[in-house]
Amino acid sequence: MFSSASRTALRSITQRAPVQLRTRTLSIANQVTLFHTSGKMESKKVEEYKSAGNRQDAPPKHEAVYFKGLMSEKRSFGDFRTVLHTGLYSQLVAMEVPVGGEIGDEVHLVDQILLFTSGKGLATVAGKDQEVSAGDVVVVPAGTQHQFVTRGDQPLELITVYAPAEHDPKTVHKTKEEGDKEEDEGKDEAPEWSHQSKAENEKKGLVKESGKYD
Repeated sequence: MFSSASRTALRSITQRAPVQLRTRTLSIANQVTLFHTSGKMESKKVEEYKSAGNRQDAPPKHEAVYFKGLMSEKRSFGDFRTVLHTGLYSQLVAMEVPVGGEIGDEVHLVDQILLFTSGKGLATVAGKDQEVSAGDVVVVPAGTQHQFVTRGDQPLELITVYAPAEHDPKTVHKTKEEGDKEEDEGKDEAPEWSHQSKAENEKKGLVKESGKYD
């Protein structure tokens, strides 16, 4: 934001300048102010998303989790991967793949559903290519090789659901490289409780058909 001295100097300049120049200068100032305000709003929204879901190394509470506007066209998380919620049988993750970037050629041992919200990309699943863009959904069955690459001049934003979980509940990766490093070092693993069977969860009282819990 502008300091008090900067604002005073700007007013002094615009008062002496021609009308057209004053209008242009004030327009630039307004754009800078809007940029800073927008950035703060986006940052606040991201933090709201992070605090909404279960990001603890423990089973979630038996209550609804609401992410307002999560599927909107542009979220601008700024991070490559952000885990938003981890449940007993699934995990919700937000991803932002930069221009010229990729998710990585990989195989998961869990199911994955990718919901694209912004940008364009090329999906390669089991050797077959498919162009993807906002509004598209791709399902990748467990054990299937896949790769997603950003196309165009905008980041590829998506929400992905793993079933069961694939990452640590607290995971936030600024870049793909950071994520690859943590995976190689065994620092980004799904918790054991997120891979228990239905029978195990029922035996431990984590899931009750009655829906009643102490």
